[in-house]
Amino acid sequence: MKKVFKIRPLGIFLTTSVLFTFCFLAKTIMITSSAFSRSLDPNFTTFPLKRPSDLFNYEESVNTIFNMIQKKGGKEIGDVQTTSLKKNENLYDLLTRLNFNSKNINNITISINSLPNSKKILSSLPIGMNVNYSLPSEIIGGAVKLSYNKTTDIFIWQDVNNTYNTQITLRPTVLQETLVKGTIKSNLYTSAVKAGIPENTLFEMVRFLGFSIDFQREIRKGDSFEVLFTKQIDLLKDKVIDTKAIKFVSITLSGKKLSFFKYTDEQGFNGYYDLNGRSSKRTLMRTPINGARLSSKYGNRKHPILGYTKMHRGIDFAAPRGTPVFAAGDGVIEKAGRNGSYGIYIRIRHTGNYKTAYAHLSGVHKKIKVGRRVSQGKIIGYLGSSGRSTGPHLHYEVIFNNKQVNPMRIKFPSGKNIKKKNLIKYKLYIQETISTKIRLEKALATIH
Repeated sequence: MKKVFKIRPLGIFLTTSVLFTFCFLAKTIMITSSAFSRSLDPNFTTFPLKRPSDLFNYEESVNTIFNMIQKKGGKEIGDVQTTSLKKNENLYDLLTRLNFNSKNINNITISINSLPNSKKILSSLPIGMNVNYSLPSEIIGGAVKLSYNKTTDIFIWQDVNNTYNTQITLRPTVLQETLVKGTIKSNLYTSAVKAGIPENTLFEMVRFLGFSIDFQREIRKGDSFEVLFTKQIDLLKDKVIDTKAIKFVSITLSGKKLSFFKYTDEQGFNGYYDLNGRSSKRTLMRTPINGARLSSKYGNRKHPILGYTKMHRGIDFAAPRGTPVFAAGDGVIEKAGRNGSYGIYIRIRHTGNYKTAYAHLSGVHKKIKVGRRVSQGKIIGYLGSSGRSTGPHLHYEVIFNNKQVNPMRIKFPSGKNIKKKNLIKYKLYIQETISTKIRLEKALATIH
């Protein structure tokens, strides 16, 4: 999220505090279309977290400004209103827009700057941040609550002496290990969301399964999936605020089951591997876009604009304008800009004599420049209808030895597999993960 100003102390301090939140780890399960969570047997293993020595500076948060004043004591406040921080606003601009007078704004700033390590706290307020506030008068006190991030609140309120007080608090959260299982009834996206998979987890799942699966042609009604991941839940709102990386995923297509496990190798790099330690990753992705429909295949076709049969040396994916387009593999940007009938166009040079091209874009990501390296899965541009195009779509080409080839038929080299000397350790890790999955499934059975 874009920041208004830079911040060093708060970023470091809050990050440390959040990482060492003293909430316990619980286990929970979600299953198919009912999509519910339940705390599991207390006998399940929990992992103690080290308590920071300066944790007293960050008390547990409460839900509202009223709750904080009740807890700490303060001047009664009036109706609480809600707004959000706008682009290019700082604290002064925000409070001025909310009709706080200059004296109150100055006293609020002094109160915040009196906190240890927090003098620059408001120099990094995130755009769109939720703000609750109550304006002061001769009778009632002023108060502000800044929802600084998903786990941190900042409360500012007047006491009975009209002095402003500031408190940084951490929202109580819990990590819940979650298993979601489901059956595809229409398409993977709709079925997965209905089963209870958060959207960012689903996109992660699609991103690495995309190396092994043609989502346009291989998925059928009745196919099934299961995903094991961890949710972070805000206990005050009973709401999922974050998810951790997928630990395990499997998908069954026409009776054939593919399973992948997240594993950290001896160098500390994370990857997804099958039961035999083979990487899920390939040199290039077959579909470098999420949620798109295959609208035109590779091969001869009647050109929709030119009107005659012409070789189509790529594949087209139809999706809404502005849909992010990903780099199909690690590489170097060879071209980024206008390219005749291709419209806005990007070409990436990969290893092994491979290149990929992306055409008819609506725009190029601001970080994409010719000569710059790009990582697989990173956003490089946005789907559009520039150049010779009848509507929003991505034209995607794979080029091998300077010749366009069919992305759906070429067999891409695989990624780095688990080394033979580490396979025993990897197999033990798999057994631990499967045991966790089985325990969650048994817990579901006891609930029912």
